[in-house]
Amino acid sequence: MNREYHLTFCKVCNNRKKDFNKGLICSLTNDIADFSEHCPTFDLDSSELEQIRVKVQSQIDDKYAANGVEKVLGLNDGIFTRPTRSRNPKYKSAEKTHNLTFKNNVAYDKAVLVLMLFAVGYIFFVNYNDIVNSNLDDGVLLGFGVFLIIIPIFIYRAFFMEHKIKMRVTKTAIEYDGKRLNWNEIIDLGILKAKSSRVNEHKIIVGTINKGIQEINLTSLNVSPEELADIIILNTKNVLQQRV
Repeated sequence: MNREYHLTFCKVCNNRKKDFNKGLICSLTNDIADFSEHCPTFDLDSSELEQIRVKVQSQIDDKYAANGVEKVLGLNDGIFTRPTRSRNPKYKSAEKTHNLTFKNNVAYDKAVLVLMLFAVGYIFFVNYNDIVNSNLDDGVLLGFGVFLIIIPIFIYRAFFMEHKIKMRVTKTAIEYDGKRLNWNEIIDLGILKAKSSRVNEHKIIVGTINKGIQEINLTSLNVSPEELADIIILNTKNVLQQRV
């Protein structure tokens, strides 16, 4: 594990000590941390962890949670909530979530494909006599041509295209967009959804010990914010139990 991972433990450990040259070190070894997944001498400083948690939660509230005036005037950009674990979660344990991967959601491509096929069928039905008599209007003929070009593209995207993995869940972290958020550094969690029902935009807001506030955009992925929130809650709870 790297220095960044180690610091998520060291910053909330009673054995931490500051060194002018090395930064935050362990008072037991007088050196920087060096362990794999868990530090055998880790001693949780609950007070320090709570201070950091309150600070991060406050920053998230200031940025995303609308106050009374903003709600009345409609000035808030989205609806922010802090999730709790679902009553009927898809995954029953943290171990069940490890090695999960998420890609672009092809449901949108399928929906567009269905609409285009419906449009082609409607145009065909309305212009059936003209088609039979080879008297089709040039504009309608052009429309047919455009649909015949676009439809195969969406068929390929929806059923045959190999989409890249955009997010991966591991035993120690969640990886997305080239970033990595270790479970042990996540201390707050929220869901931000667009106010308009016409816009299917949603993000997971993550508060961390080391990286401050992080956003995970789920708009185009095949995982719902509630499902990912359950995954994060399961894994961060598991880490907290190991810490204590």
